[in-house]
Amino acid sequence: MATGNVMPDRYQSLTPILKTPLSDTLALPLSQQGRLCGFFEAQFYKCMEAYGAKLGRKYCDFENRDFNECVTGDKQKMRSEAIRAQRIKLYKEGKLETAFEENHPAPGEFKPDHFQWNRTH
Repeated sequence: MATGNVMPDRYQSLTPILKTPLSDTLALPLSQQGRLCGFFEAQFYKCMEAYGAKLGRKYCDFENRDFNECVTGDKQKMRSEAIRAQRIKLYKEGKLETAFEENHPAPGEFKPDHFQWNRTH
């Protein structure tokens, strides 16, 4: 039966059996807090905490999809490939003089500044 639910039935995060300060310290690299996707992770866990594991699978689906999109970037990659394919198509039809701009940065060269609007200095 398809319910449209993308979260697995027995969703669990990576938690140790015995909680100690050392296990909390070692779990920090698995978290997205302090990174670009930390906001989406926090929203997802707040929603899961509010509804619980069983109802959270149903009601926190949007937060889960936002978080997964931020981590993987699948939609962004598909969008850039569609734009690239359209420019190549227009170039082959003769509607554009060049397929891409001359001074366009090479792939992997451009790094966006995601925190440009949140400066502290």
